[in-house]
Amino acid sequence: MKRKISWMLLIACLLVVAAGCGQNKDAPAASPTADAGTNDGGDGASIDWEARKAENKKAGKITYVTGYYYAASPPDIEAVMADELGYFKELGLDVEIMPGLDSEGMKFLAAGQAQLASAGVPSLVIQSVANGAPIKGVATFGATGTSAIMVMDDSDIKEPKDLEGKTLGFHGALPANISAMFEKSGVDPLKVKGVSVGYDPTVLSQGKVDALTVYKSNEPYIMEQAGKKVRLIDPGQFGAETSFGVIAANNDFAKKHPGAVEDFLRAVSKAHDYAVANPDEALKVLQGRSQSTYDLKAETNRWAVEREIVETSRLKGKGVAVQTSEQWQREINMLFASKVISKTISANDVMDNLFIESIYNGETLIWP
Repeated sequence: MKRKISWMLLIACLLVVAAGCGQNKDAPAASPTADAGTNDGGDGASIDWEARKAENKKAGKITYVTGYYYAASPPDIEAVMADELGYFKELGLDVEIMPGLDSEGMKFLAAGQAQLASAGVPSLVIQSVANGAPIKGVATFGATGTSAIMVMDDSDIKEPKDLEGKTLGFHGALPANISAMFEKSGVDPLKVKGVSVGYDPTVLSQGKVDALTVYKSNEPYIMEQAGKKVRLIDPGQFGAETSFGVIAANNDFAKKHPGAVEDFLRAVSKAHDYAVANPDEALKVLQGRSQSTYDLKAETNRWAVEREIVETSRLKGKGVAVQTSEQWQREINMLFASKVISKTISANDVMDNLFIESIYNGETLIWP
């Protein structure tokens, strides 16, 4: 049975932060240094790779928690393929891939039980840091978001304002950028009925809701396979753009082992290019590692949609997964304006771009 709740309670739900109880007030992750064997702005010729590998081995086992088990989404498909292809080992890294959820990953990071994890979207890291978690985002694969609102193709809902007087279905909590889209579009949240639904998008075609929050790479495909024509309302087109495919790191680990963080990103960046060029092989690897029923067709579609978003949103002249403080600040501003976080914070408090920038010479990945 659907559970109707007030819109203000829905917004309040966003305050439940996945990262929980990280109370370690360690200093922010140290920026990479030349002594760690990082890029000096050239082609990496000055890096002593053997010494670097020896340092990476001192980091010990690195646990990486995926964002949604073995879904074919960045950065998880890249991490799995980096492991499968031996890229981690080639750089002297001992990486354990732990399938899980991004909310779990933030908890493990905050507690120091994982060193790196998929955070999904910047807002999860920001809310976690606002609640004391000692973590930072160190890479972001997609500079535009994957969340949207889906309506039937013949719906009279054409823009956010049209949702007033309608029923909007959601699962979990409302994405922060959709909440921000409402504010920017002048939508009165009290005039929109928020209804908690499950993960079956056919509630839309059944008329149980008028609109549904979705991921661009998931529910539209399911509806199309069912012969239903749908449309998407993209928050980015209404001033509420976000990002996705975030990798977060534990601050203490990043401070002690900056080279290991860099080389983890180096390996997944190389694996990204491989997965783009060999999607069928990459999907079969994910399927083989999954211990549950794996919808290969749906995951193939997910990767096709999301890799396209990653490639088309790449920063000009930069390598894949390079992020900007502006990306993170816009997310902070959205969360603050929507009262998801009680005070604004600096992008430097939640992200560090030096690790990912150090592995590239322009757009070219530096590899041994």
